[in-house]
Amino acid sequence: MPDILEIHEFFAEGQNQDRSHVLLHITEPGTPEEFKKGYFFAVAEVNNGPIEQIEHLQKMIDDLESGYYETDNQTDKDPFETVLEYVNRRGHHILQYKNSLLHCMVGVLRGHEISFAYHGQPEVTLFYKNQELAELADMDVLAEQNQVRGDTLFSSVMQGTINYGDYFYIATPRVADFFKSDRIKKILLSRNTRQAAGHIQKVLSDLRQESSFGGILIHFASKYDMPKTGRVPRSANSATGSLNQLANQEQSAEEMLAAPFWGGLKKRWNKFRANRSADKKQKVITKAKQDVERREKGKMETNWRPHETQTSIFNTLLVTIGKMIVIGLTGLFRLIKSIVFNAAEITIALVLIISNKDNKRADVLKTFRRWRETKKESFAALPLLSKTLLILTIVLATVFIGSISVYKIKENLEARRQAYKNQIQAVIDKKNAAEASLVYGDETRALSLFQEAKQAISNLPESNKKQKEEITGLNEQIAASLMKIQKLYTVHPEILLDITSANPTAQTQRLALLGDSLFAYGPEDNNYYQYNLAEKITEGKNYGNNLQLHAASTPKEQDMIVFIAGDSGAAVYNKETTLLSAKDISYPVDNVKIIDTFVYNRKVYTLDRANGEIFKHSQTQTGFDKGVAWLKDEGVDLKDAVSLAIDGDMFVLKQNGEILKLVAGKKEEFAISGLEPKLDKPLAIWTYNNLANIYLLEPTNKRVVILDKTGKLVGQYTAVEWQNPTGMIVDETKKTIYILDSNKIYKFNF
Repeated sequence: MPDILEIHEFFAEGQNQDRSHVLLHITEPGTPEEFKKGYFFAVAEVNNGPIEQIEHLQKMIDDLESGYYETDNQTDKDPFETVLEYVNRRGHHILQYKNSLLHCMVGVLRGHEISFAYHGQPEVTLFYKNQELAELADMDVLAEQNQVRGDTLFSSVMQGTINYGDYFYIATPRVADFFKSDRIKKILLSRNTRQAAGHIQKVLSDLRQESSFGGILIHFASKYDMPKTGRVPRSANSATGSLNQLANQEQSAEEMLAAPFWGGLKKRWNKFRANRSADKKQKVITKAKQDVERREKGKMETNWRPHETQTSIFNTLLVTIGKMIVIGLTGLFRLIKSIVFNAAEITIALVLIISNKDNKRADVLKTFRRWRETKKESFAALPLLSKTLLILTIVLATVFIGSISVYKIKENLEARRQAYKNQIQAVIDKKNAAEASLVYGDETRALSLFQEAKQAISNLPESNKKQKEEITGLNEQIAASLMKIQKLYTVHPEILLDITSANPTAQTQRLALLGDSLFAYGPEDNNYYQYNLAEKITEGKNYGNNLQLHAASTPKEQDMIVFIAGDSGAAVYNKETTLLSAKDISYPVDNVKIIDTFVYNRKVYTLDRANGEIFKHSQTQTGFDKGVAWLKDEGVDLKDAVSLAIDGDMFVLKQNGEILKLVAGKKEEFAISGLEPKLDKPLAIWTYNNLANIYLLEPTNKRVVILDKTGKLVGQYTAVEWQNPTGMIVDETKKTIYILDSNKIYKFNF
């Protein structure tokens, strides 16, 4: 039985060729002598290697190929081993680059016998049919091999046999990070060899890694796999026998195309063709041999067969098509010309009928009636057969045009269905690639792919119920994966207090905590509302004087609350007296706009948006002193700052979502990582020196974001009950967060 050999390669170029470079090489035999020596192949990867090393490696592979096919078979030594010894003696220059890492495998396939040598750690796996379990099993060919290190490029030669139904899989080491043997096994069971290699290449390309990937898949299929592979079996006969058979096939084909039409001429033709037969066959064989010699080595073409072109039929067909095109274009020109002139005449007639210019309406109508009568008389004068043919022609033309229209409509529908199918498959491929990246801990890459898949879904049509259900399912899967990456949790908070029930005109916006009591207040409300967490008692107090309280901070001593009143004032709530009173405070510059404050080590820090400055104030008997400018870096931009918090270092939150870290008045690097979606108009930031995390409140996306002190995302929380959260208090010890939203105080644990 002839062998059905399939050899397919896969390759995905990385984004950083300086870091990783992959070389693939497959040589198909073209002459009878080369067929005896079989196929030559090579897979190599160089990591962090200079261009000189890559050029040396390419030259080495070329020398191996040419040397193998040019070396005569010897009784005592295999040609492959001979050229390997030669390369080992001269291959030290490839290994002289200490900072690079080389993985390489070279081999030859002669019939079912395979011989190969390797350097480094290439992936080599044999997939074979397990007769006992009736399933595809795998074997790591290099699992128990201990390669000798040093200056030797190839330390040993391995040999084996590839049986029918076996798959011999070779790949660069990084491919194993994304394709384990079990996954490759599933791919081989569900696809033919060409599709399997194509699928691996597509997935690796979609990963867009810095490293390059490559490999070769070899398979000997049995005759029962013919419908699956669709390949033409390669004959095991010699090249001369194949060429003779080809010549006979071409001669038979020509006889069929030019068969005699009259029996009387048959014998004469047979005698004439018998004399030409031998010369013609010899010409075909000579031409095919010349084509074989001209074929470039190293190019894979397993279905190549020499053949003689039927020039006469092809030329005739071209001439016929050319004539038809000329006739068609001429007729189309005449038709368009007639349509244009008739349209012009009809347009002029309509203008004259509508406008009655120069009293031409009657003449135009009279001309039209005369034309109509003439056509009726002409039709009536036609013979019955002509009338029948005319009507039949009109009917057939109408049916023809209708058929074309229906065909075009069906074609467009099929094109839309195919386009939708391709779009869906693209989304699924991105989702699978994202899940693969997530498995290997590349959350940044996974997040990017999930977002691309989500964007692609938004462009899909939803023209029927099935498409809507399919799109909904994909959206739900991607949303679940995104929530996992985003660490987004939906909580169901407990409502502690609805201030509106106590005062329908309440307009609270911020929260403060003192001891066991929460204080809700706002610049548009002359009352503050005190809620005792232990006793669950609410008390509203009017502080009068229109203080316009809009920011507050409580020191760790828990003896007072410092409020910012208006643009530049201050007020203090005393825990002992339970009174809120205005206090003196001043600034070293005029026209300040204080938007937030924070008390740390009994010092009051105020954030001035108007001047882009932070002031540090000490406490006095009547309030707080004039304060001094705390910033030491002139390049710090605080024009859109909204809040600040101190844990020894200072963190300033800006309206664009940026967080500035200031140490002793100077800016240090700080960046948020892993947060999606990005912050959009956040309102408040809070932390302290004994806390592990930083807490942010963002009304736009109705969420609380928790970061560690390096800026890495810890988690984010949202609730369907929230509409516009504006106040936040965090009790990290009790794992509790209090939220003020639309005059309602909520509580949830995290």
